[in-house]
Amino acid sequence: MAKYILGIDVGTSGTKAMLLTTDGEVIAQQKDNYSFETPHPGWAEANAKDWLNAVTSLIRTLSSHVEDADIVAIGIDGLYGGSGIPVDNKGQAIGPALIWMDRRAVLEANEATKLVGETELMAVTANLADPYYGYTKLMWLKKNKPDLYAKTATFLPPESYIIAELTGEVSMNYSAAGNLGGVFDINQGEWSPELADKLGIDIEKLPQKFVTSTEPAGYVIKDWAERLGLQSGTPVFNTGVDVGPATVGTGVLNPGKVTVALGTSMNAALVTKQPQRNKDLIIWPYAYKPKEYYYNFAGANTAGAIVAWFVKEFATEFDENSGPIALDIQSNHIPVGSNGLLVLPYFMGERSPLWDSDVRGTILGISLKTTRYELYNAFQEAIAYSVRQSIEQFGPDIGDTITLVGGVSSSKKMVQMIADVTGKAVLITKSGGEANLGSAILAGIGIHAVKAEDVSKWVKIDQKILPNKNNTKLYNQYFIMYKKAYNSVKGFYHDFTTIQND
Repeated sequence: MAKYILGIDVGTSGTKAMLLTTDGEVIAQQKDNYSFETPHPGWAEANAKDWLNAVTSLIRTLSSHVEDADIVAIGIDGLYGGSGIPVDNKGQAIGPALIWMDRRAVLEANEATKLVGETELMAVTANLADPYYGYTKLMWLKKNKPDLYAKTATFLPPESYIIAELTGEVSMNYSAAGNLGGVFDINQGEWSPELADKLGIDIEKLPQKFVTSTEPAGYVIKDWAERLGLQSGTPVFNTGVDVGPATVGTGVLNPGKVTVALGTSMNAALVTKQPQRNKDLIIWPYAYKPKEYYYNFAGANTAGAIVAWFVKEFATEFDENSGPIALDIQSNHIPVGSNGLLVLPYFMGERSPLWDSDVRGTILGISLKTTRYELYNAFQEAIAYSVRQSIEQFGPDIGDTITLVGGVSSSKKMVQMIADVTGKAVLITKSGGEANLGSAILAGIGIHAVKAEDVSKWVKIDQKILPNKNNTKLYNQYFIMYKKAYNSVKGFYHDFTTIQND
């Protein structure tokens, strides 16, 4: 009789769940959408209840396809939750999470550099100080929300919060700990009391149990099992920050391949045996074998997010799902360079490799002749430029192919554009390489139902998109202008932000 695994990805704008057999056959998939709040420019907050409601609803729906006892494991990953969810000593959420996109902790990032210093931060954590990292957000909360900070027993990443609800066990994946930055000693695989003391962060408010993605983080308690259609005691695996499992979902269980995950944000990643320090990258333990492999990535704060924003503001006749599809068709005739338009996609500042909290989205070259289709095409080109800029951080020896995963990989136009802009062949997986597949794979490995060497059978590359050489030649010129444009406006935004904050 077949046995099944649930893979669940708690994302920034929606949760995706997948039910598949231990042989990798997908039985059912479903998504539940929600939103996050931006109460001020550069701020981004999310509600833990949205995540919990989405996960439990999806489990209930997908578990109805099979017998309770036949679901033998659940793997759950989550967006990078930044500060994490503040929960009290009863495990109840008492405030929002300041998610990865939130850029409010600028002063705290500067303070962290003064308190610790870049050399020590890089040596101990393999990362530096920036509002992206959760530890700077914790510093902000301690300073600006002292009552909330004091009442918080533990700050939990999204996946850890969900798993604590379902199992009663508090844990933290090594990848999530590494991505918190600042107080995680990547060399020892544990919190650093020395750095925490210097930064004024209370380590006891962080999860104390670290887990890998292939060891059970807990087991479903009876109450939730009955409510969700599961068997009590079903093992749940904490698979960490979503882009790690998404990379596993492309079959990467060894170092050396470049994977680009394009969803709300963009992450270009390279798995290595040693951290690639001092390259303006974000670095943390990989989702698979976190004590042996490292996940090094650059990326964009906003990728699919600016497409969604464009549809919402300028294509209101469509919804968020049909809009990109329709606009792809309607803008397909726009030539390379969007008839003189260039967009900088920094709508929420930018993280690696630019590390600029002040810069914002910018449209250059707009005129009275500009159409919305040219604008849309320029937005897409901006995403492709950010992909190229990110993968170039890894150096010249990255080969001639990249694997593209995430929702944007379903856009044929976007995939071809990325191939043309980067000059690389783009590989697309049949599954889309979603994080929920990677989480299911990791859970399957954890219960010994899946062998790591057999994962390639689950993950099939079914498309290889070659770059158009003529387009690449043109894009080489536009890419130079893209980088030049940022260098031209960054000083302006720094001064402009100073005025706004006065």
